[in-house]
Amino acid sequence: MKQIVRRFALLASMQVLCLGAAVADDKVIQKPVAADTPEKFAQTADQVRKEMSTGGRYEFINPSDKAKAEADMESMASMLQQSGSVAAMNQDQKVQLFNAQEHLNGILTHSDRNRLICENSAPTGSNLRRPTCLTVGEIETKRQHDQKGVQDLQRQANQNNCGMKQGGSCPTTIGGRKGG
Repeated sequence: MKQIVRRFALLASMQVLCLGAAVADDKVIQKPVAADTPEKFAQTADQVRKEMSTGGRYEFINPSDKAKAEADMESMASMLQQSGSVAAMNQDQKVQLFNAQEHLNGILTHSDRNRLICENSAPTGSNLRRPTCLTVGEIETKRQHDQKGVQDLQRQANQNNCGMKQGGSCPTTIGGRKGG
């Protein structure tokens, strides 16, 4: 408990938002949210929300985690608004704020497009496993590209099967029997 209190006191004494302005864009931000007043936190929360939209650092956050992040930010904003600042909070409130902040930072760090994910796999045609590392952004971009390719192939197959290229039309199903 003392370690948590000391760690929180260190965060609370920070006068600058740790939103990563001094961190290179290609690095994962370890502590994206740290603010000690309602005003600073509002700025940070706005920036985080912007980064969770298309093209942002956290654009690939899943909907469930996005809802949790929003709930954490609302909770933290409420706590800071009630007390006015971290310095004015009692110890229990500081611990509660710290835990919400750590939960939010964990979600954001996990969803950071620059987070590296490595796995051991054998390339096609080989039995030798080797590590392959990609960022969350690369994995998601590849997944979306592959999904679009599959959809394009399905659309093309449907058109070919229905004779669309020869000007034909797809048969309709009426009462379980094909009609034309």
